[in-house]
Amino acid sequence: MDPTTRTRATEPASAGPIASSAATHRTPTRFLAYGKFLTVGLTGVAVNLVVFIITVDSLSGTPLTNFYASALRYASKTAANPFLYFVRSAVAFVVATLWNFALNSLWTFRTDTGHRHSPPRRLGLYFGVSLGSLGVNETILLATESLIPPLFGQGFGILAGSIVGFLGNSRFTFAEIERAG
Repeated sequence: MDPTTRTRATEPASAGPIASSAATHRTPTRFLAYGKFLTVGLTGVAVNLVVFIITVDSLSGTPLTNFYASALRYASKTAANPFLYFVRSAVAFVVATLWNFALNSLWTFRTDTGHRHSPPRRLGLYFGVSLGSLGVNETILLATESLIPPLFGQGFGILAGSIVGFLGNSRFTFAEIERAG
């Protein structure tokens, strides 16, 4: 068997949970999965930013027909009221997380062997891992609120959380059922 096609069934039983977790994924598959995760994440960024703009506008009384003007305003000015953006960012996070969970379940982490956790448990774990990413996102958004426009702070925060999200979700949320060896 080609060494790049090793699976859980070919791993030694004594490797232990940490060693076997890293060894169970084929390196090319890991990179492909990360690429898929990033692709899903990019669609999630779009969902997040659109929901962020719509939420800020709708709760501040700005007509939704001004979406393009709002996007330009949030991309070119610093925050007048950082708390307004902080709360709206959390709303955008929830919507984008649901979007990303659905796409990652159907595409990125799809498996023939099955997942260790039930779909509701995976959703809970996904939100837990995503909260770590949200912490990074919100910290960056607040740290940069007087330095750069809020839309860029939001974008940088999203990018910073991608590695935490991939590692946590690939190792915990979408962990596969271990096959008997």
